[in-house]
Amino acid sequence: MRWACLNLTTYDPQCEGGRGWYLHQAAVLTGQEEAIEGDVRERFATCSPDGWLVGYLSDILVQYAWNGSSSARQALWDRYADLLGQYVRTIRKDGWWSSSEITLEGLATLEGLALDLVRLDGQSAALAIACDFGKALDLVGPGSEHTRWQYFPDCFDSAVRDQLGAEEFDRHLTESSSPGAYEYLETAAVQQARPWRAAYSSDRPGSRENLDPLEEFRSRVEQAKQGDISQFSIRSMAMRLARDQGEEVARIGLAETVPAIRAEILWPFRRRPFPLPDDPLVDLVDTDDDTLRYVVRSILGQRPAEWKRQHALRLLARGHQVCEALDLLGASYDPGDEPIVERAVRGVPRRADELHGVIMTLIDLLSPEDRPVTASLLEYILRETPCSSCRGRILRLMRDKDVLSDGTIQECLWDSSADIREMAASWYRLLE
Repeated sequence: MRWACLNLTTYDPQCEGGRGWYLHQAAVLTGQEEAIEGDVRERFATCSPDGWLVGYLSDILVQYAWNGSSSARQALWDRYADLLGQYVRTIRKDGWWSSSEITLEGLATLEGLALDLVRLDGQSAALAIACDFGKALDLVGPGSEHTRWQYFPDCFDSAVRDQLGAEEFDRHLTESSSPGAYEYLETAAVQQARPWRAAYSSDRPGSRENLDPLEEFRSRVEQAKQGDISQFSIRSMAMRLARDQGEEVARIGLAETVPAIRAEILWPFRRRPFPLPDDPLVDLVDTDDDTLRYVVRSILGQRPAEWKRQHALRLLARGHQVCEALDLLGASYDPGDEPIVERAVRGVPRRADELHGVIMTLIDLLSPEDRPVTASLLEYILRETPCSSCRGRILRLMRDKDVLSDGTIQECLWDSSADIREMAASWYRLLE
């Protein structure tokens, strides 16, 4: 129990959230809640802000504070003050996130902790923290390289406005006598009128905003091939362009000769309809480049063809590249393929990194209404997945396919995920 409270056990904290309630309840049941709280406070005070552990531990301490622990509440405010100090020093130095004392992840951690304090202490905490941010923003002088809005805690601001009401929040700040309130409101007004991504891209040195988007994209591709910019930036730009100019992006990707770059350009079409015929991709279905092969099989899996089905089943029978094989099977799946699929999925080692991707792909494969499925396969992945988000999807799929047992619903009343507990409770009420 102590180990689970001190180490990150959530598979994907950004999607799943924390496990504070669950772990606090378990700590109480051990009869050692005070000792465990002390260990959590000690770890919380010293762990790195770069990553998810601060938020994970904060979620546990919020539960302790809600249950009357003044030490837990103080620990939360103390760590907030520590991170705020790093934020202030970053602004004073006119630093930027990639090289400054508090990194971009550290800023996200500060905002997350600030929101936990709002969750704990409500409006008074929100106003005090906004004023703290405002005082820090006031340190950005007229000769600074970076503007105030670039340091603005946008996630905190958006979440607080959603929780407390934008007009109410602004009104209280306007009435505040704190010198930071005005600076916060002024910067927030600029931020709301000027979205971060657009402003950041146009204000960076050497902006290419006047270029045609496709011309700029081709130029960026050449830069990536020379190693001047990261290949991942090509993927990001391709995903934006593919929304409105998908066919042009696909043609650029097919014409590219460097496998790694081609994979980044075609990446958006893994989950977006491919606007061109499959023919140019067929010869790439078994390419040696891992990323390109993964992308190609995902794209080919969107349209049915018997050769795709047979090729995917051969891969599955060998237990080879299971996630990619399931992607390729995609639209060509036949209900009679389930035994081969199940054997392949069960053959993936439980601790393998591949398992999560296999399970996510399998859920997509079995989701269409016209695809029947037996309980054994879904029950297996329900118990093997490390991801609470996937467990929620599996449970909903089991219910849709009418293979969810009453016993499984009762088990899920005590799941570590709050969303799953709530979902199971609503279904359990229907059983009574």
